[in-house]
Amino acid sequence: MIERGAPAAGPIDGSERSAVLDALRGWALLGILAANMVAFIGFSFLDEAAREATIGSAFDDIAELLLEWLIVGKFYSIFSLLFGIGFAIQLGRLEARGEGVPRYLRRLAVLFLIGMAHVMLLWIGDIVALYALMGAVLLLFRRQSDRALIGWAVLLWLVPVAWSALIHFGNINLARPIFNAGLGALASAGIDVSVGPLKDYRDTGFLAALAFRPGEALIRLSDLVYQMRFTKVLGMFLIGLWVGRRAIYADLDRSAPLLRKVARWGLAIGLPVSLARAVLSMWPGEARPIVEFAAEAAYVLGTPTLALGYAAVFALLWRKGVKSLGWAAPAGRMALTNYLMQTILQSLIFYGWGLGLIGTLGLIFIYPVSAGLFALQVAYSRWWLTRFRFGPVEWLWRSLTYGRAQQMQLAAV
Repeated sequence: MIERGAPAAGPIDGSERSAVLDALRGWALLGILAANMVAFIGFSFLDEAAREATIGSAFDDIAELLLEWLIVGKFYSIFSLLFGIGFAIQLGRLEARGEGVPRYLRRLAVLFLIGMAHVMLLWIGDIVALYALMGAVLLLFRRQSDRALIGWAVLLWLVPVAWSALIHFGNINLARPIFNAGLGALASAGIDVSVGPLKDYRDTGFLAALAFRPGEALIRLSDLVYQMRFTKVLGMFLIGLWVGRRAIYADLDRSAPLLRKVARWGLAIGLPVSLARAVLSMWPGEARPIVEFAAEAAYVLGTPTLALGYAAVFALLWRKGVKSLGWAAPAGRMALTNYLMQTILQSLIFYGWGLGLIGTLGLIFIYPVSAGLFALQVAYSRWWLTRFRFGPVEWLWRSLTYGRAQQMQLAAV
């Protein structure tokens, strides 16, 4: 029951948003776009000869090394960090209105449905549904002390190391039956799983491709289980919750000593360990179990530390007034819309219902194409937000959460 005089239920006004968090979220979207384009460009579906035949293949090795070293995993980890910060902010505001957990769970339920629609209609690689599920688990930690949050975060990030040891040395792989079920579903949908899906992605229209989605959803689930992405995501959520409780983003001057320490240690550990992981992940031929295990262990140590280092450096530069960092903030204010739009734009470039360029370009093209598409997203977001309060998908998310259509258009000045 809402107390008399409490604010009416509804989303926050744009003036209440944190500019530094929006800007960091925006730049994280660019990193996510580049990392996801590896799948859309078709690199993993090509054998060595086919890779050499792609345009710009001479630069594949350096392009892959930089992606694996500096980008892959790091910006999704920043997104997870921001989710945890947002959890602390949102739950606090909901509880102040007398709503709290029920409203937050409804918000997560809507987000989960959006994520599943993403998987079943557009792309195998969705992260939104996983965020919604782990966001519900995050509720179990909301009363934990700050010290306990850090301890749980470290433990949760170590779980995938033990998991990888079971897979590679104990021959216990719970992802395998899910993966096989996915292959069976794809075969039933007409895909020749012995040669991979590249031809189907290149030649199939949008409506016909819907038949592939259930099998792809199982493949995606098997990958999440194989990597134990559940605990990785939850671990970063907990770090974000810790940051949100302390409102580190709200007073960067006060937080500067901590941010400098995180930046120094995050980069000092994250850069070399992530480089080692990149080299191991590019191991020529069929990697041995020890190599795959070492790569996973290096990922677990290097990815969150480098992501936190990136975020801390960003905050310190923001504190110094580097104005160019704010350029991406409009994209960050409507991050869910832009995340889903990235899938649509890449599908139109690489898949059969668009230009069908999958399997024709080398990895080096990820960099200019990502930069160009993201610049368009920033421009579009800036234009949209001068007219409307929310991005289109954010409006749908909020309207379903609150059970009524939210005011979309900005009030006339």
